[in-house]
Amino acid sequence: MVAKKIGMVLLIAFLIFFVVNSPTDAAAVVKNIQHLLGHGFDSISEFIRSFED
Repeated sequence: MVAKKIGMVLLIAFLIFFVVNSPTDAAAVVKNIQHLLGHGFDSISEFIRSFED
């Protein structure tokens, strides 16, 4: 339980450090994640719609 809390604190600290030191790269990472999630949901919805035909 303690290790999980320490890991979360370190992750949050790293994210803050990354955003402060390189906001342009951080924005690009967020944009890429958004693109991947959107593409993934589109693919899943297309797969589900294929059973309706």
